[in-house]
Amino acid sequence: MQSRWCCVQSRGPRGERSRWKGGRHVRFLTGFVALTLTLLGSFPAQAEPDRPKSREVWTGADVSSDVWLVYTGATIAPFGQIFENGLRLRAVTGYGQYTYVGGSGANARDYSVDTLFGDVLIGYLHRFDQLTVKAFAGVTFIDHDVTPFDGTNAVVSGEFGPKGVLEFWYNSSPSVWSSLDLSYTTAHQTASARTRTGYRVFDHLSVGVEGALNVDGQAQCKMHLSFAKECRLSRDDRDVKSLLDFARTGAFVRYDWDGGEISVSGGGLGRLTDQAGDVKLDPYVTVNWIMQF
Repeated sequence: MQSRWCCVQSRGPRGERSRWKGGRHVRFLTGFVALTLTLLGSFPAQAEPDRPKSREVWTGADVSSDVWLVYTGATIAPFGQIFENGLRLRAVTGYGQYTYVGGSGANARDYSVDTLFGDVLIGYLHRFDQLTVKAFAGVTFIDHDVTPFDGTNAVVSGEFGPKGVLEFWYNSSPSVWSSLDLSYTTAHQTASARTRTGYRVFDHLSVGVEGALNVDGQAQCKMHLSFAKECRLSRDDRDVKSLLDFARTGAFVRYDWDGGEISVSGGGLGRLTDQAGDVKLDPYVTVNWIMQF
């Protein structure tokens, strides 16, 4: 998940800003919770092994030394089963907080950020023998509330934008599988990629390695990408090594059964410590739980 975001531009007295922002967060999350509950409304009281499964719901948490995120979502196959070819509808929402250090030397200071996001997507699943492909398109909203305001940040205010998602799963042998998830939205020019390769130790238990990269407009500004908008960093603040500040790598354990799965992963999250480009790894832990009905 997104482990590095940037900030909104806030104006006016702090108390007024907090009340307005908090109210918008509550309204936004309430809307997405209602949408998710609508998608889940026809779930049976409990999973039945032989019952056709047309819905999938998941929840998870992502924690590192300077960031935490909780999220939930649901996908439905309105005209078939969840593992068969066909149309898909998806809703996702999440909320978290993170901190970062901006500036350098005597101008360095700590920033604290509340963030939330939500997606509404429509897509299609198609299976090509051992390869499964999912493609989604829709709209997303990403918001960041930074305290205090950071005038050097390229990512400002909450934004709506179109979003595209591609997900791949490939069984290269009965024991080995790989996955790749890609997404991009114009909202804060946010993009992500995650890959996993797993080995089935037993029929339902896999272990493997994973890697992920999450970038936004601030990262693109640091990496001198020509389409980065509103770059407020000086030339000395920009460094292509900043890419490492948005990357992670680790290992995971995954257990699946008829009707769901749970996975736990952990590893190191790259973090730049100063303008010289020194990098250290912060630990991270991610937990995901998925159920199909």
